[in-house]
Amino acid sequence: MLKLVEPVAFTRGKLAATLPPGTYIYAGSANGPGGMRARLRRHFRKDKALRWHVDELSVRASSMAALAIEGGSECAIVEALLASGRFTIPLPGFGSSDCKACAAHLLAYKE
Repeated sequence: MLKLVEPVAFTRGKLAATLPPGTYIYAGSANGPGGMRARLRRHFRKDKALRWHVDELSVRASSMAALAIEGGSECAIVEALLASGRFTIPLPGFGSSDCKACAAHLLAYKE
């Protein structure tokens, strides 16, 4: 969960957008070296190289929280959250450039 209290404008790869203030959920995987612990540690650091779409948001978020689901599928998480009716896709393609199933891996909470 990422809470943005101000709009965040960014350009990363083919995406250029401004996200309005709000609460966002990002579903990501942790398949790289170090697994879940390393991925979460990186996401919560403010002093990091900006490599991925979510980095642009995590360094500007006023607050963040994470729910680690060991062995969970980011696509299944996105599907379940969208099915709840409480989330929307604020920016197609965000965080899902390597995914053929999902429109995005970033969801906006309908507040």
